[in-house]
Amino acid sequence: MERNQLEQVLALRRRYLPHEDDDLDSLARAIWLEKHNQESNAAAVAEGIAKALNG
Repeated sequence: MERNQLEQVLALRRRYLPHEDDDLDSLARAIWLEKHNQESNAAAVAEGIAKALNG
C-alpha cells in the first residue's frame, strides 16, 4: 500500500468521507482534507513550540 497511490487515496476517502463513492470529486476532497489537516497540525505544533520557548 505504501507504493500504491490509488490505494492511499482510497484509504483517505474511506477515512474522511466514509459514505461517499470513489468518484474523482470525493477522492480530491479527501486529499484536500488530509492536506488541510496536516497543515493545521503543523501550525499547532509550531505555535506550541513557540509558546514553550518564549515562556
